[in-house]
Amino acid sequence: MHANSLREIHSAISGRMSDVSEKINRLEQAKRQINEEQNICLGEIRKIIHPELAGSWTGNRADDFQDARSDAYKAMSAIIHADYDDYQEKIEGKITMLNIEKTALSAAGTIAHEADALLEKGEAVIDQLESKLSYLKGWLF
Repeated sequence: MHANSLREIHSAISGRMSDVSEKINRLEQAKRQINEEQNICLGEIRKIIHPELAGSWTGNRADDFQDARSDAYKAMSAIIHADYDDYQEKIEGKITMLNIEKTALSAAGTIAHEADALLEKGEAVIDQLESKLSYLKGWLF
């Protein structure tokens, strides 16, 4: 009876640990891709304000063109700096939460191994074993 419960608990911990690790890997990959895209965009937005307008470009049309280029540069710069950084911070926050969950699962695994040791000792420690099993079942299921 207790051995079956422990097998289920070990299986649940293992399954959740795999799920959490996979989520962390996917989020870290997404964060790297966003960082790469951000770096590419930083190089590209410089093209918006180049070449510098020579002295021969004067008048209302030149001013309007320069204003449009400046506005486009500011908008793209805001996106590249603020939005991309925000995405990366949100991803990092989720990674941190998943790492906390991973640590908790590791602690649950340690408790489960303690319960295994108690099960091997037999009836003398059955109350301790049942207490640990109840705790683990409440936390996992």
